[in-house]
Amino acid sequence: MDVNLSGHEKAAALILSIDKKSAATVLKKLKDSDVEKITYQIANFKSIPSETRNEVLNEFYEMCLAEGYISGGGIQYAKDVLTEALGAQRSVQIINKMSKLNYKKPFKFLQQVDAEELINLIKVERNQTIALIISYMESEQASQILGGLEEERQTEIIKRIAKLSKISPEIISQIEDKLKSKLNDVVGSENRRDEEAGIKIVSDILSSIDRKSEVRIFKEIEEYNPEMAEEIKKKMFVFEDITDIDNIILQKIVAKLSNKDVALALKSTAESVKTHFLSNMSKRAKEIVQQEMDMLGKVRLSEVLEAQQRIVAVILEMEAKEEIIISKKDNDMLVE
Repeated sequence: MDVNLSGHEKAAALILSIDKKSAATVLKKLKDSDVEKITYQIANFKSIPSETRNEVLNEFYEMCLAEGYISGGGIQYAKDVLTEALGAQRSVQIINKMSKLNYKKPFKFLQQVDAEELINLIKVERNQTIALIISYMESEQASQILGGLEEERQTEIIKRIAKLSKISPEIISQIEDKLKSKLNDVVGSENRRDEEAGIKIVSDILSSIDRKSEVRIFKEIEEYNPEMAEEIKKKMFVFEDITDIDNIILQKIVAKLSNKDVALALKSTAESVKTHFLSNMSKRAKEIVQQEMDMLGKVRLSEVLEAQQRIVAVILEMEAKEEIIISKKDNDMLVE
C-alpha cells in the first residue's frame, strides 16, 4: 500500500518516526536544499496517524531492498528476489515506482490532497474531465475518489476511462492549472494549520544535533522562511539565550560546568553573553576562566560551538530533572 504523500512529506514522516539522534544523523547526510524542504514539511505536519507512519516505514524498507538488489544484479534480478519475498503484485509496484522516479506524472500534486476534499473539488467537473484526472491516479486513490462520487456517475466515468485516447499535454496542463487554482481558493485559509507540534519536533531535532549543523540549518531556514525560523527559535534554547536566564538560576547552572568549557564557549560569543556569564561566577572562578581564555589563543570555531552545545545540554538536562523550568514565553525562567 502506497501513501499519498510527496517525497519530502514521506521523508518528513520517516524523520518523525525515528529517534532524534537518528533523525539528526539522517539530516546531516542530506543536501541542504532537501533539509530545508523536509524541515518545512515537519513543521507543517499536524500529526501523523500510526498507520501512515507504518506505511512510510514499510515503503522505505521495500525501496531500500529494491535499490540494493538493482545495484547488485539489475532490475530483473531485483524483480525476481522481490517477487520471492513480497509476491508478484507488490514486486511489480515497487519496480515500476523506482523506474518512474524521474517521471513527472500529470496531476501528481493531487496525491497530497485529502480524498474527501478532492471529491468535493472535482465533483462539479464533467465526467470526461473526472475520467482524465482519475486515469492518472494510483489505483488506491482512484478507487477512493470514484467511490465517493454519485453512483449514477461512477459507471459512466469508468466507461470514459476505458475509452480515453491520447490527450494533448496542453489540455492536461490547462486542467491542472484550473484545479490548482481551485484548490488554492478552497484550502487557502484552511492551510494555516496549527504548526505547534511540528515546530516543537523541529526544535528538538535541531537541539540534538551538533552545534555547527544547528547553526547552518537554522541559518538556511531563516533565509527560506523567516517567520518559521522565528517560531522554531521560540521553542528552542540556544546558547545565546543565556542572557535571558535569571542570575540565581545561572549561578546554579555555572556550578555544574567545567571552567574549560566555559572558557571555550565564551571565546567567540556576543559581549552581552560573556558579561552575563562572568558576572554570575565567583571571583576565583571568573579569574580561572579568564586565564583559560587567554591561554587558549586561537581556537577552531567548531571547538567553540561544541563547548556551547555541551553547556546547553547541561541546562536542558537540569530542566529535564526539573531542577529548573525554562519558559521561552515572555523570556522568563522559573526555578522550583
